[in-house]
Amino acid sequence: MSGLIIMEETRKRLTIMILDDEEDILTLYSDYLSRKGHRIIKTYINSETILDDIDIERPNAYIIDYRLPGNRNGIEVASEILKKFPSSCITFITAFEFLDHEISKHEIFYDKNIDILIKPVKLRQIEDSLLSLVHSDTF
Repeated sequence: MSGLIIMEETRKRLTIMILDDEEDILTLYSDYLSRKGHRIIKTYINSETILDDIDIERPNAYIIDYRLPGNRNGIEVASEILKKFPSSCITFITAFEFLDHEISKHEIFYDKNIDILIKPVKLRQIEDSLLSLVHSDTF
């Protein structure tokens, strides 16, 4: 039992930016991760806004949806983030089943700290993905 307590105490508290075009999803993810002790820097429904903010405050991890309104999809947003900050941890959460195939077409994602979760996902899976990426050896 004491091992579990130590594990909980030493678990890294993350700072996170979340990009999704559905406000209810943003609220759900943000509320859950905040209750788990993580700090949500900001949530975004617009790909342009998140790209403006990444220079202001750099999070431990990003959650990005693939399909977004506007000029950029999630892959393009993540590419821009990785160009500036190659060690960034990014979890894609999407209903698009073939995202891994799309990502494999882009060299910038090779050997990077990314994960893909296909909707529907359990909230615990999101936290596990983020923690795993942040604690990985390549970060």
